[in-house]
Amino acid sequence: MKYILTIATHACHCEGQSPEAISEKVPQSLLWQTMLAVCVSFFAMMLFLPSVGFTESKEIISEGTYNMGDGETPTVAESRALLQAKRTALEEAGTYVESYSKVKDLKLTEDEIKVLASGLMEVTILDKKRTIVGDGFNFWVKIKAKVNPDKIEEMAKRVKEKSVIDDYKKIQEAYDKSQKDIEELKKQLAQAKGEKEKKQVEAKITDEERLFEANQWFEKGLKQGYKNPYSYKEQIDAFTQAILLYPSYAEAYIHRGWTYYLYNHLNKAFLDKAFADFNQAILIALRVNSPQLAA
Repeated sequence: MKYILTIATHACHCEGQSPEAISEKVPQSLLWQTMLAVCVSFFAMMLFLPSVGFTESKEIISEGTYNMGDGETPTVAESRALLQAKRTALEEAGTYVESYSKVKDLKLTEDEIKVLASGLMEVTILDKKRTIVGDGFNFWVKIKAKVNPDKIEEMAKRVKEKSVIDDYKKIQEAYDKSQKDIEELKKQLAQAKGEKEKKQVEAKITDEERLFEANQWFEKGLKQGYKNPYSYKEQIDAFTQAILLYPSYAEAYIHRGWTYYLYNHLNKAFLDKAFADFNQAILIALRVNSPQLAA
């Protein structure tokens, strides 16, 4: 009431007088009009406050660790620590994207929020180090993950496609499987009897690491498509790297084939490359499911 009287005081030129005197001189209709105007202004301000919190980028600091065992390479061990840090940051990024989507009424599902947050995160490595732990090394990575709200609404339209959600789930499942498989292989290596058995397990570890790196390149290609569906060259390069690391990566052939087709299906050279990739993906599937048919 004090602030309303102050506004009304200026309107009636009653400065310097007591509140009681002002109340007598100021018409009741003006007091009510002033009160209404103040209330409307207050609620209008409150209405727009939620969007203010999303005008700046969200920055998240997180860490990841990984214990490297025999047969593993430092490069991949560090990448596994980095993946853990990214997954930790993704939880907070998902909460931020979910809050934004509610304010903007984007109507995103839980899976769509995860895909969107993953695609939006721009990661910078702040620090990393290796320490000796027992017979191996522990890798530690500290990152800063940045989420830019300016791109959320644009990318939200793309992640609503079912194929995008399916691709995201597959790559996350592949990472989970890779982690389980490498831990099992490390146990087998520790229990290996004789040099021959040890070499066989080490070869499997090498193969598993190549698949892990291929998954990273495949994910990079997918994210390029989320961010910019017309970044054909970048997507093709990423899928090609995945194939070079793991030649039996059927999903990478399929995605590269589609990207060739979308890039320029009117160009016979690109069309031929697309169908060559599709055929290779079919051969790989036959080889996995029916070896006798693929022979």
